[in-house]
Amino acid sequence: MSVNRRDLLTASALLLAGPGFASRTSAREGASVTGPRVLCWNENPYGPSPAARRAVAASIAEGCRYPSDEQTQALTAAIARHEGTEASHIVIGTGSGELLRALVLVCARDGGEIVAAEPTYLEMPDYAEFFGVKMKFVPVDAQLQHDLRAMRAALTERTRAVYLCNPNNPTGTAVGATAIRDFVTSLPAGVTAIVDEAYLDFADGLDVRSAVDLVEGEHRVVVLRTFSKLHGMAGMRLGYAVTRPEIAKALAAACMTTPNLLSVRAGQASLADKDFLAGTRARIVASRARITSHLTGLGLRYAQPQGNFVFFDTGIPLELFSARMKARDILVGRLFPPFTNWCRVTIGREPDVDAFLGALPGALRA
Repeated sequence: MSVNRRDLLTASALLLAGPGFASRTSAREGASVTGPRVLCWNENPYGPSPAARRAVAASIAEGCRYPSDEQTQALTAAIARHEGTEASHIVIGTGSGELLRALVLVCARDGGEIVAAEPTYLEMPDYAEFFGVKMKFVPVDAQLQHDLRAMRAALTERTRAVYLCNPNNPTGTAVGATAIRDFVTSLPAGVTAIVDEAYLDFADGLDVRSAVDLVEGEHRVVVLRTFSKLHGMAGMRLGYAVTRPEIAKALAAACMTTPNLLSVRAGQASLADKDFLAGTRARIVASRARITSHLTGLGLRYAQPQGNFVFFDTGIPLELFSARMKARDILVGRLFPPFTNWCRVTIGREPDVDAFLGALPGALRA
C-alpha cells in the first residue's frame, strides 16, 4: 500500500501544470465553492467532454423525439468498434445499473443464488434480494481484494452467477486479468461470470485489464461498462454490456427502459473525444497519487486504489469522521460494513483535493 516514484512524479508534473493542463477543462476550475464539496458519490467532476456537451446542446430542440433506430445502432456500432467486437455482442442500457438488474432476471429468476464479494457494489445484490434470489457474500481478503479461491469454493449446484466488480467498489482494489481468466475457466458451464468494469479506465495495476476477451469463449461471461465514470456522464444514465449474442438477446429483452436521445448522441461523441478522456484520466490518477501519498505520510492504511476514489482507514468510527468532515463542508462516502472505520473519498478537482487534504488531520484528531 505504497505510492511508487512514477506515480509521484506524474502527480507532481500534472498538478504543477495547474488547471490549464488540459486546455478544454472547465473555466470554473478555480471558482469559489458556495456549497459543500461533494466527494461521496464517485462522480467524475471533469466531464462530460466538450464534444458530448456540443452533441447535447445540438439535440435540445429535438428533445421531443425518441432516438431513432439508426441513432441507437450508430452508438452500438461505435461501442463495438471501441471494444473490438461485433454489434451483436453489445447491449445498451440506461446506465450499467439497469443492466445489472436485468442480469438478475436473466440469470437467477429460477430461484438460484448469486455469489459476490463483501463489501461490493450493491445494485445487483439489493435487486436480487428483492426478488428472493439468495446472495452469498464472500469477504474480501487481507488486501481487500476479491478472494477468488473462497468465492469458487462458495459455489453450489444452486449458483447461477458470480458478480465481480473489478475494480471493486468501495475498496477500489482490482484483480489481475490472469487471475480472472483462471477463475472464469474454472466455473461450471451453467454459471455466468458478471464482470463489472465501471472503474477500469482508471486502473494502472499490474495485469489489470478488461475481461472482454473472455466473452467469446466457451464460458458464460458478461462484461459491463459505463459512461458514468471516465466519460463524466453519471447524470445522463448510459452504460452497456458485452457478451455473446444469445445472452445479449436475453439481456436486452429483460431491460425495462431505453436510453434517451441526449445520452445516445453524447455517448457517441464522447467515445470519439479521446484527448479529453486521456487528460481527464491523467488528472484523476495524479490526484489519486497525491491522496495516497498524503495518507502514507499520516501513517494511515488504505486499499490499493484502481478507481476514481480511495478507501482508507481513519482509525475512528466513520460516523464521527464524516461528521467532522461535514462540519468542514466536505462530504465523504457512507458506511460499508464491516469496515466501520474506513472512509471512501472520491477524487474531485484539484481545489477539492486541496480542501480534503487540508481538513484531514484536524478531522482525525478533533
